[in-house]
Amino acid sequence: MEWLDKVRNKPRVQKVMKFFPAIAFLGGFGWDSVTLGMSIDDSDLLFLLVYYTVALVLVVLLSARLQHPEGWTKERLDALKKEQKEEKKYSEVAEKIALKTGLKNAVPKNAVVYEHHFLDREWSPVWKERFTWALQFLFGSMFSALVVCYFKSSGSIASFVLVILLAVLLVGNEFLKKHYESFGLNLALFCLLGTMFLNFSIPHLVHSIGFGWFFLSTVISLGVCVLVWKISRRSKGVLIAPIGISSLLVVAYLMNWMPPVPLVLKEHMVCQNFDKATYSCDVDDPSFLQWLGLSKPTIHRDDQNEVYFLASIYAPAKLKAQIEYRWYYQDPNTKEYKLTDKITSSRMTVKGGRESGFRSFTRKKNVPNGNYRVEVAYKDGAVIGAGTFEVLEKNNESIFVRDTLR
Repeated sequence: MEWLDKVRNKPRVQKVMKFFPAIAFLGGFGWDSVTLGMSIDDSDLLFLLVYYTVALVLVVLLSARLQHPEGWTKERLDALKKEQKEEKKYSEVAEKIALKTGLKNAVPKNAVVYEHHFLDREWSPVWKERFTWALQFLFGSMFSALVVCYFKSSGSIASFVLVILLAVLLVGNEFLKKHYESFGLNLALFCLLGTMFLNFSIPHLVHSIGFGWFFLSTVISLGVCVLVWKISRRSKGVLIAPIGISSLLVVAYLMNWMPPVPLVLKEHMVCQNFDKATYSCDVDDPSFLQWLGLSKPTIHRDDQNEVYFLASIYAPAKLKAQIEYRWYYQDPNTKEYKLTDKITSSRMTVKGGRESGFRSFTRKKNVPNGNYRVEVAYKDGAVIGAGTFEVLEKNNESIFVRDTLR
């Protein structure tokens, strides 16, 4: 439209358009942080499934290439035979065929016939631009959502590294648009996104998590990539990256580097004089730095009291998962945290659906003074979250307040 072109050509509009990708990126990531950062609904998974499906179609379309530009299709040879039936000279036939098909040369006697298929084509620059732009948008949307979802569940340095990798790919996606013409790159990123998406979605559907479901998500994602490869008629070399990515993700899960999505540690606290009925207990009156989260919490323990660590863990409705608490004590000499106890029981089975999370607790008697870290983890699996605190002797200046785990 002429009026739209005039608007676009205005200097002020062009300056704003330069910042449009950054504004769109920050706006989309901000929206995911606010919405997915609060809770995951079935509608959110449905949107991601739509993104995944449309991305699948685009990856297939972008795999198109003119495989035999000098070859003769069955349709072209049929046209030649039709002309030959009119008993004209071969040269005249060749000239007519050249005019009709745009070919400069007549069909050689040893011409090879190639079966024509839908992806045996070269997209025009306009359509290729549209496809790559759409794929960039879909990949960016999925990366943005997965960064938020996996960040919420990352409770260890190793799992956080994976989140950083996703974040790097999210930012890098803004600069990869032209590279999305490469089928190999598209298939590799599609495999990664598919596995991470299914690993997050399947637990919502089956109400359970574990290696079996993760392995299933990996197999499904890789299977889809193999199907795309078959449709594309490309060489087997393009499958090296998807197979490598799938293998590395399985290893990462077995090494507990994969965040235990969709479990999320919502809140935790250390205290004494715990009341199980109300989940209330006595905590040290926090200092200003502790209130800001800049200093670790303390607990001035009475010799007769047990130390309790409380946690609330969010999980989708109907999902069940057994958790465990891992107690670490910091060696005063080496300053390293060493595992002292691993505690789990049937009452530590998370039951999803509560907005504030499933509440659970662990306790220890005869706790020596010093620094501690307690990890909340999927049983024999990855860490969901952790809390550090310092145990001190009770004195006359100790002030306690009554607090409740929501």
